[in-house]
Amino acid sequence: MTRTVDPTGHLQIGQRVGNHFSAEDRIFLAGDAIHTHSPKAGQGMNVSIQDTYNLGWKIAMVVKGLAKPSILKTYETERRGIAKELIAFDQEYSRLWSSRPKKGTEDQDGVSMVEFERAFIKQQLFSSGFGVHYSPSILTAKSSDDSTDMNGSSTGAANPSDGNVVTSNQHLATNTILGQRFPSFRVINHSDARSWHLAHWLPSDGLFHILVFAGDVSKPEQMSRIHTFATEVSNRSHMLPLKRRQRLRKSQRPQPSEEQAAVARLLTIHSAPRQAVEIHDFPPLLFPYDEELGYDYNCIFVDGESYYEGHGRASEGYGIDPVGGCVVLIRPDQPVAWIGGLEDVQVLVGYFAGILVEP
Repeated sequence: MTRTVDPTGHLQIGQRVGNHFSAEDRIFLAGDAIHTHSPKAGQGMNVSIQDTYNLGWKIAMVVKGLAKPSILKTYETERRGIAKELIAFDQEYSRLWSSRPKKGTEDQDGVSMVEFERAFIKQQLFSSGFGVHYSPSILTAKSSDDSTDMNGSSTGAANPSDGNVVTSNQHLATNTILGQRFPSFRVINHSDARSWHLAHWLPSDGLFHILVFAGDVSKPEQMSRIHTFATEVSNRSHMLPLKRRQRLRKSQRPQPSEEQAAVARLLTIHSAPRQAVEIHDFPPLLFPYDEELGYDYNCIFVDGESYYEGHGRASEGYGIDPVGGCVVLIRPDQPVAWIGGLEDVQVLVGYFAGILVEP
C-alpha cells in the first residue's frame, strides 16, 4: 500500500506585456497587472516596485499643480520598454535554468557556467535598477542614439512649449550615464569630516536633486565660477523653486504653499582639500542660513580622504573632472536627467520649463 504521495505539477510560464500601461493618463496599470513572466530571479517584485516608483512622483507633481500632465505619458514609454526587456531576459533566463550543464567543450547543447554567470550578473543589475536605461524624453535629456557631437554634447529633452531642445553634456560625467540610475560613492561632510555614501543624502521624497560638483574650489577662479552659478540660479528662483531646510517643530515649518512649491534640492560636492577651504566661502545658496535653525551643515561635501573610510574617489567614479566640475540633475526616482557645465544654468532652467507649470 502506498503511504506517501510525491507531489508533481507542470508550470506553464506565461510571458506577456500589455499594449497600454494607462488609459487617458488617468488609470494606470503596474506590475503583474501589465506584465507577467516566470517566478525566477525575483524580477516580479523588483520590477513592479520600480513601475510604481517611476509613476508615483509624476502623479504627485501633477496633482499638486507643479508639473504638466504631459509627464504622465512618460510612464508608459519608459516602463513598457523595460517590461519588454524583462520578458526577453526572462525567456533567456528560463532557457538557462531548463537546460542541462555542459559536459565538455564539445558539448553544443549544454549551458556553460560562464554563460550562466553572465546572465546572473545581468539579472542582479536589472533587479537593482542599475541595468535600466531610459530612452530620451522630456524627463531624460539625451540623444536617441546616445551619440555625441564633436564637442561632447548630446541633444535631449524637447521643451514642448517652444520646441527648444535641452542639451546634455555626457562627456562632463562619463561614468554617470544619462537615463540610468545614479550610482553612489563615499564623500565626506565638509563641516565634520564624517564619511557618507552620497545616496544617503538623496531621499526619495518627490524632489529632483541638483548636484553641483564644484571642482577644486581652492583655486580662486573656480570658486568664482561657483559664485556666478549661485547668482544665476538665485536670479531664476521663480522658475526653479528649491527646497528649504526642514524645520523640526511644527510651529517652525514653512507654509504649506511654500513647501508644496519646491521641486528640487541642491547639494554641493567639491574636490579641494577640506582644510584649504572655509565653508563660509561658499555662496548662501549652497550654504543656506535660517534665522531659527542656523546654517545647514549637511549640504556641502568633499571628495576627499576620510579618517576611517579611506578615499571614496567620487569624481573618478562619476567620471567628472575634479578641477572643473559640472552639474548633474537627478530625477526623483534616481535616474540621471541632465548633465551640464556650471555656466549652463539657462539650459537647466529650460529643462524645468519643459515640465513645470508656469508660476
